Amino acid sequence: MNSNGLHDGKYEMLFQPHRIGKMELKNRIVMLPIATRYATEDGFVTERMKNFYQARAEGGVGLIIIEVSYVHLHGRWMPNQLAVSQDKYIPGLSGLAQTIHRHGAKVALQLHYAGDSANHLGQYLQAVAPSAFGKGGVVRAGEPPRELSRSEIQDIVGYFARGARRAITAGYDGVDIHAAHNHILATFLSSYWNRRTDAYGGSLRNRARIVLEILAAVRKEVGPDYPVWVRINGEEEGVQGLTREEAREVARWLEEAGSDAISVSSTGYYPNLTFPLSFRSNRHWIYPPGHYIPLAEGIKKVVKVPVIAAGRITPQLGERVLREGKADLIGIARGFLTDPELPNKLASGKAGDIVPCIACNECCDFVVRLRKCTINAALGREEEYRIKPALKSKRVLIAGGGPAGMEAARVATLRGHDVTLYEKGLELGGQLLVAHMPSSRRGIQALTGYLKSQVRKLGIKVELGKDVTPELIAEVKPDAVIVATGVIPFLPEIPGVDRPNVVGAADVLSGRVETGDRVVVIGGELVGCNVAEFLAERGRKVTMTRRGQQMGLRVGVTWRELLLNKLVELGVTMQTGVKYEEITNGGLVITNREGKRQTIEADTIVLASGARANDRLFKQLEGNTTAELYLAGDALVPRRALHAVADGSAIARMI
Repeated sequence: MNSNGLHDGKYEMLFQPHRIGKMELKNRIVMLPIATRYATEDGFVTERMKNFYQARAEGGVGLIIIEVSYVHLHGRWMPNQLAVSQDKYIPGLSGLAQTIHRHGAKVALQLHYAGDSANHLGQYLQAVAPSAFGKGGVVRAGEPPRELSRSEIQDIVGYFARGARRAITAGYDGVDIHAAHNHILATFLSSYWNRRTDAYGGSLRNRARIVLEILAAVRKEVGPDYPVWVRINGEEEGVQGLTREEAREVARWLEEAGSDAISVSSTGYYPNLTFPLSFRSNRHWIYPPGHYIPLAEGIKKVVKVPVIAAGRITPQLGERVLREGKADLIGIARGFLTDPELPNKLASGKAGDIVPCIACNECCDFVVRLRKCTINAALGREEEYRIKPALKSKRVLIAGGGPAGMEAARVATLRGHDVTLYEKGLELGGQLLVAHMPSSRRGIQALTGYLKSQVRKLGIKVELGKDVTPELIAEVKPDAVIVATGVIPFLPEIPGVDRPNVVGAADVLSGRVETGDRVVVIGGELVGCNVAEFLAERGRKVTMTRRGQQMGLRVGVTWRELLLNKLVELGVTMQTGVKYEEITNGGLVITNREGKRQTIEADTIVLASGARANDRLFKQLEGNTTAELYLAGDALVPRRALHAVADGSAIARMI
């Protein structure tokens, strides 16, 4: 431990103080704005939201930028979005700022207006944009947007200025003007979306006019010394819009106009995707860590104000970025969803205990539901899920070493219980051990590694290669039993399913069996998609089939879109609405959705047609043991890792 309280100086730069304008930050770690949908339906701060941000402030972050806050109802992005559109929101916003300040962090408010990404469901309002997109154009929000008039543009400028005034009244240390991603100000900056021919379109200076006017209006409202900065795209992806060179020019203009920092992000819209399942189609969630650092580096070369970098930056990468002078502040978003204690763990030399983001995209389905995290079951339940000592220490036996079992073991041990974890296989991990095999799912290895490391560090007793039976329970006499025994693969009733050319998906993903060059995958949910991706990446000619009308219906909305499009790019053929006739040595015979009998030639048939809960042990123990009895994970209902971890976490808190 060095004089700065940092373990061998590895994160010395991250923990140096820094400034944005006249705002002093205790370190260079910034929690970026990330929509939670924890506000009330009409935009007020809730206790849930306060608890969420309090946990991150307690965790040691230098600056928290509060999530997208709409400056006018017409610019609302989605239900349960935070609002700063009227004075009635000031008391709640003030209470949130005070909560954060009590723990030594600075807090800023992000000002936002959605534009044609707005959710106007039930409001009978048409979305607005710099230009109307209709016939032959791309519609992102389900209807052609209406072009803003000059007077409406001035109204929006005023909305931002008044939002900033409310932020300073509520006690915020600064404001972040959201001109990034694919919201209204970003679309004005984009030559793809902005087709205007007046003073707000055409040249880059004209396209940037509204952002510069907003910055000037905000500055006039809050005064010369109040920290104000702008978030922009370092470039626009997916379409020929804002380029890197243009973004640098915009950054220079913003600095000249009084922006105290430049926050650099990037995202885009991919109008040619095969499966346009949502109103926006972003790929930045699956890029490797640090993908956007070159964008921040390019802007830092042309401005003197601090530059905030973003894009799945890990602490190790963030430290290197600072040392190399590519940015001044390190922005982290999803990393604070998984672990609010990230800075404190770094500062105390416990980087290995940081809960990793696995880039699974579960949190990115926030448009249709509240933020959730596969690996952090306490997300959005911070107060309710604080780990508290058990009233009485109990002997807990857990059957199954998958995600549900390992998470239950971790939390139960932290609460003071004496835990023994049994796994019939020779390695902990359960289905996670094969789920990470496709390249798009490699992040799952971090979940497996984290849970294994916590089991080891906590000294939890582990019995590998040992199946739990009622006789073992009777011998051990535990106070509580958690059955987390996973699933049993479902065997479809298709003539020929017992042929030697038929194999299971888990056997393929684990490498226990090799397939031929031509493969048919029976099943179109996550496992089927995973094995199809895995095989296609290895050069196999893959056809997926399923009885239902669509693939991947149980996959998270955002991940489904990305995954199905990747399968198309890999050349995977997908056939839905089929009827299975028989499996032969030459392939799979089906009746296709047009009612025609068809033989899909294949060397190997892979079964990925679902699974059923392996609850046999639970049923054997019901009524035959004095121990508390719980059922967790897929042994309860086959679902995703998100639900398995949540089950294990919740049950461990009940005991």
